[in-house]
Amino acid sequence: MRLKKSMINSISNILIYFISMVPLFIVRKVFLNQLGDELLSVNSLFSDIIGMMSIFELGIGTAIVFSLYKPFAVDDRIKIKGYLDYYQKFYRRVGLIILVVGLVLAPFISKFIKVDIKVPYLGFYFILYLVNTVISYFFTYKTCILQVAQQGYKLTLSTALSKLAISSFQIIVLIKYQNYYLYLLLEIFINLIYYILINRYIDKKYEWLSQTKGKIEKSEEQNLIKNIKAMFMHKIGSLVINSTDSIVIANFVNLISVGKFKSYRMVIAAVETLTWKGMSGIIASIGNLIAEEDEQSIYLVHKRLFFLNFWMVSFIIISLFNTLNQFIVLWLGVDQLIDSLTFVVILLNCYFSLMRSSVESFKEGAGVYHEDRYAPLAESIINLVASIILVQWIGLPGVFLGTMISNLTVVFWIKPLVVYRHLFKRSVLEYFKTYFKYVLIAIIPLILSSWLTAPFKYTYTIGAFSINVMINILVINILYLIIFWKNNEFDYFKSILIKIGSGLYQKLKG
Repeated sequence: MRLKKSMINSISNILIYFISMVPLFIVRKVFLNQLGDELLSVNSLFSDIIGMMSIFELGIGTAIVFSLYKPFAVDDRIKIKGYLDYYQKFYRRVGLIILVVGLVLAPFISKFIKVDIKVPYLGFYFILYLVNTVISYFFTYKTCILQVAQQGYKLTLSTALSKLAISSFQIIVLIKYQNYYLYLLLEIFINLIYYILINRYIDKKYEWLSQTKGKIEKSEEQNLIKNIKAMFMHKIGSLVINSTDSIVIANFVNLISVGKFKSYRMVIAAVETLTWKGMSGIIASIGNLIAEEDEQSIYLVHKRLFFLNFWMVSFIIISLFNTLNQFIVLWLGVDQLIDSLTFVVILLNCYFSLMRSSVESFKEGAGVYHEDRYAPLAESIINLVASIILVQWIGLPGVFLGTMISNLTVVFWIKPLVVYRHLFKRSVLEYFKTYFKYVLIAIIPLILSSWLTAPFKYTYTIGAFSINVMINILVINILYLIIFWKNNEFDYFKSILIKIGSGLYQKLKG
């Protein structure tokens, strides 16, 4: 049952997210054509500034979800409601704080940009962007119950539908009116409807929530606060790594480079999110696994997921290396390309981030937040300082080299160390032996696919791009099938696929 729910969540998360992302790419293309690259860059900058302010959330969402696993498993409705009430009060306060800080910041928003720009009402646009973020803090706290119940696919589907609606109407508004004001208002309005409807669904499905008086013990609240403090440290690290790049680029390079980077980042983030969606579908199952199984069984599951994670991530990064620039030209135009060094460094950072997915899934499933709470602070300081220094020496690539330096010196080894030491009770050397073995293996399809796609990837036509994509899909995966055919971890997934295929065959036959 655990495997079945994990697969349903993971597969549905990936498929639904992929479908919902397509209109967003169309919106960005239409936005660039109708409103220009300057306003597109402003919109990207707003996103990162608002992202920085989410630091006030402190990471309570993740801590609450972990705290809910046990009471949900035993149907302790009083505790479940108690945690949700705590979450609601906290999130409403966070929403108000972000609103106040944003309103204070709005008149000075142009100070984040290196040069003067010709965009009127900049502060007013920022306030609209701010409001769209703030309303989520008043409505989203209940949605965590779907994740804990291993029904995250329902949340994913409803979110995807709302994004489809937003994108569709925004495309119409951009083409017909070329109006950024209406573009932002539409998103606020549809998001508000979505939040109201999803909350009504949860209230109906879990009617007892409105009839139960919640309560959590003092010791449980103290443990929650302890996890929140640890998650706050992780939140800082994540925000500095993911939300300061655009601000640094706008200040030290130029605003247009922000828009170019965010276009690449949009594609890469979509890929990263697809991977995380797949892994997040099993986090609730990992939480149950850790509660029920012994260390050996848990470690065995990790080895299998680490293998699967490597196959997915290396396939994605190699394919992006061969196809992304070609896609950017076909999507937005040749003037939206970035330099080769920046491109390679961004992909390497993406690889390092995604290869931690299996370790972080177990870390989150086990609620291991406190042990490495200072690591994100060190990572964020190194990242920001290195990026600011290097961007002044070598320009745009320096921003992302700073990220790479902070990654390799801190989080690259600390996260697996914590998980192996506290959860698996094993030496982290086992992790790094496997990690670097996988890196060496990945070089083989990287070289071969790059050589085979060379005649096509610099020809900017749909046909050449399609051939490029097909070569990557076939070459990388066929090579891995040959290399891993007798691998123990691959045997496990092969047996699952055989069972699924056999079951489908029997149903069709019957």
